[in-house]
Amino acid sequence: MNETIHQSIATVQIALTNGIPSDDADFLSQFYQFDKNADWQLTLTDTDSYCLTQLSTKLSLNLDFRQGNYRYRQQAIGKEPLLNAVKIQKKLPKTLIDATPGVLKDSFMLANRGIQITAIERNPLLYIMVRKALSHINSNTNSLTNSIIIDYHFGDAKDLLPNFHADIIYLDPMYPAKRKSAQVKKEMQILHQVIGTDSDSDDLFHIAKQQSTRLVIKRPSYATPIADSKPSFSYSTDKRGATRFDIYLP
Repeated sequence: MNETIHQSIATVQIALTNGIPSDDADFLSQFYQFDKNADWQLTLTDTDSYCLTQLSTKLSLNLDFRQGNYRYRQQAIGKEPLLNAVKIQKKLPKTLIDATPGVLKDSFMLANRGIQITAIERNPLLYIMVRKALSHINSNTNSLTNSIIIDYHFGDAKDLLPNFHADIIYLDPMYPAKRKSAQVKKEMQILHQVIGTDSDSDDLFHIAKQQSTRLVIKRPSYATPIADSKPSFSYSTDKRGATRFDIYLP
């Protein structure tokens, strides 16, 4: 499994600051070269969350589920388009596999609505950052998020999907490039550089389709269906139509 993960990782060097736990450092050393002068720096903040910074651009990504957009989506009463996309006969599913969780925003929101989530992340750097953030949620019994259930795994979903079963498999691969597109948000700039492109998303899609369960795929409105495979039906997110969800029935 490590070979396929190595192939999917963008080639970057990382500088680890003091305070990074040795088990996390040992884990990352299997996949990355460490260099104290590297452009990418991983820091453990005063609030015990991981922050990844690109020194040359000052872009940074700090994962903390106790604040920011995570907390807003947790508390917001308004409609989440993804909730409608994953419903089966107008009811939310009991279980869902997120095979491309990234920074876990969608999974976090879905889990807060009572869905039991299995998330499979193959990028080692994202994995330890998210795992650290989840540890605070799972250990804080006074948190508003103490009902969240996210079973978080490291590995390539193409290998691990057959080991799990859920009502829904959810895929949100990196969006294909768009001509004359505006500058993407800093979070996505970092992810594109550190993770690379999801060049094997079609392969993941075909494996997911073999699992005999409903498949929901997030796509930009300008893109063709993944692997040029026509969905059973699609759900548009809002009046602007910037994003759609393609649904494939088993």
